Amino acid sequence: MIKLFLLFLMAWLRGIPGAGGLLLLGLYLFYMLRYRYRGYYGRLSESEKATLRLQSDVDKHDMRSQWDVIPWPGTSKHVIRKWTWDRIALDTTLKKSVVKTATSLTNALQKLNTYASQHSSSGHHPYSGTLAVFDSSQMRHTPTQALSLVSSTLVKSSNVWTDQAICMLGGTFVICAESYKKDIKKHFDDNKKKEPRMASGTDAELSRFTWKIGQFATTLRFPTGLADFLHSVLRRINPWDQHAVVKYREEDYYAPTTMFGASATIMKVLKLCEAIGLDDEDKMFVGYSVALHWIDKYLNDDSWVRGGVLTPDRHSLIEALQGMYAYIQNDPTAAAGALVKMYQEADEARLADKRR
Repeated sequence: MIKLFLLFLMAWLRGIPGAGGLLLLGLYLFYMLRYRYRGYYGRLSESEKATLRLQSDVDKHDMRSQWDVIPWPGTSKHVIRKWTWDRIALDTTLKKSVVKTATSLTNALQKLNTYASQHSSSGHHPYSGTLAVFDSSQMRHTPTQALSLVSSTLVKSSNVWTDQAICMLGGTFVICAESYKKDIKKHFDDNKKKEPRMASGTDAELSRFTWKIGQFATTLRFPTGLADFLHSVLRRINPWDQHAVVKYREEDYYAPTTMFGASATIMKVLKLCEAIGLDDEDKMFVGYSVALHWIDKYLNDDSWVRGGVLTPDRHSLIEALQGMYAYIQNDPTAAAGALVKMYQEADEARLADKRR
């Protein structure tokens, strides 16, 4: 990359007009940013993953805000380490009780299959490409195709819920939540139920609507609605924002997050879970499957080539948990404590394996 930069710089200095040279430099910077964002320079080898320890190194690497997900020089590998620990923690949680995980996921798949057979879905939408990384035969999937993909994967694995099958189920719920959103809204209206939202005024709520005028429009107040929106924007562009820092073993730990801070998509998924009749425990496992799908996409380079451009959702574990706890317990702030507990359990399990 340094050689490519020097080549562009030399071409500019040797006579390419100023505007053209700046364009080339701009393209280079965009290219580098895109690769750094997806972790190209921070990827860990298998040996590094095997010996990876969870460390509270916020101050050491000045990792405090969502902007570290687009790594500054010197932090790229540390950012990927954080996302990798999200995956380790989630994997440990899912495998803590294999029977319970399999029972909940199988029940969720069966009920989603039944719901899909009773409702016609709309055409393709921006989330339709989220499973393209698993199925190279097509870039977009309808709910029926997505469900078929999950079922065929389970058949190949003798009905064992492998990581791939769990990721696929998470992506399928994302696709279906968007495809059936009108039917889901009708379900809530018919049952006179209020659709759950993030607790207003929390960091999760503010970050969730950062770039949406909906933050202003949904408040229906002026000037306080505008003030909330501006406050939201300022929170997200503040490089010293600590909303993603949690206390791990009495020290600060940077939990990876994107610039949006929390996920609106997970709320849509849980509304779908409500519509198909899942209980709170099954909703949690569906939420975990969606989180695993997102983290896998972030750490998988292919997801940016096959369908990734159309489906930019790559939320971290804290973002998924904020939406899950907001919906199920009406308390998005509980996500931080849940995340720390997951980290500790995963850390202790890996340390125990290392001692054997």
